[in-house]
Amino acid sequence: MALEGDKDFETCLAVAKTIDGNHFYSLHFYEHLPWRPAWSLSTAVAPYLKRLRVGPVTVPANLYSPAVNARFLAHLNTLAPGAVLGVSRGAYMGEKRAKISEVVEKVKMIVDEYGRISWRSSSEPEVYVGTSGPKLARAAASLDYVKGIVVDNLANPRYAQYLRNIIDETGRKDLQLIARPFTSIGEDMDKLLEALWSYVPELVGDSPMLAAAGINYRDLLAHEHGVEEKMIENLALGGDVDTIVEKAAQLIRAGVSHICFGHPLGENPVKAVKMLRERVVPVLVEEFG
Repeated sequence: MALEGDKDFETCLAVAKTIDGNHFYSLHFYEHLPWRPAWSLSTAVAPYLKRLRVGPVTVPANLYSPAVNARFLAHLNTLAPGAVLGVSRGAYMGEKRAKISEVVEKVKMIVDEYGRISWRSSSEPEVYVGTSGPKLARAAASLDYVKGIVVDNLANPRYAQYLRNIIDETGRKDLQLIARPFTSIGEDMDKLLEALWSYVPELVGDSPMLAAAGINYRDLLAHEHGVEEKMIENLALGGDVDTIVEKAAQLIRAGVSHICFGHPLGENPVKAVKMLRERVVPVLVEEFG
């Protein structure tokens, strides 16, 4: 599950308690400016968890220094059952958006710095890289301490298979492919569409994943007719329970290791999460284990 920093602490905690120990693996907090900082939300929620991993996924590589990220990660890992940290080039960072080489270098520096912290926990956190592009996916796969590639708005099984093949070609068949599509359960698509129009230009951008969805970047920026349907089909899990189950299952069959249900979830996030827990996840667990 992933939550945006526009949610207040009470909502974040209610969502965390709802999914803790119910076949959910981790809780991600987006690190998007200008919302609440993901590190703060993660450390605030962590002491209440019994099984759920938690952490900021993904942090722009140039937002904090590697030493700061390592210290936060070590502290979070002493509070939670397990910590996760994702690093990306950086949405909403403008000219400070990192290059591919910078992401790889800074992830290595974070891991090295973490190893020098004497008060870190005996359990090891999981480090991910966030990207939808093949070049950074290949580069991240070269780092054996990177445990997963997180892809925002990945709901297209054909593109999921494409990324899975790229990862496997590097020899890292153990590397997790984590699809984090925007999710909205229910018949009302207004909130999902609002989120897609707002986020996709920055999170997905003029990328191979957008092209695979059949969307021209200029058409996206111009809100051209037909773009909405393609976004919902290829970049989100939206609709009734059966639709979300089938689309999630298609992603898993295409090689996705984890489905991370993302923003906006629904008009009432806690209610939406309960529906995912009770009506979507059990069906996926029954089929895929």
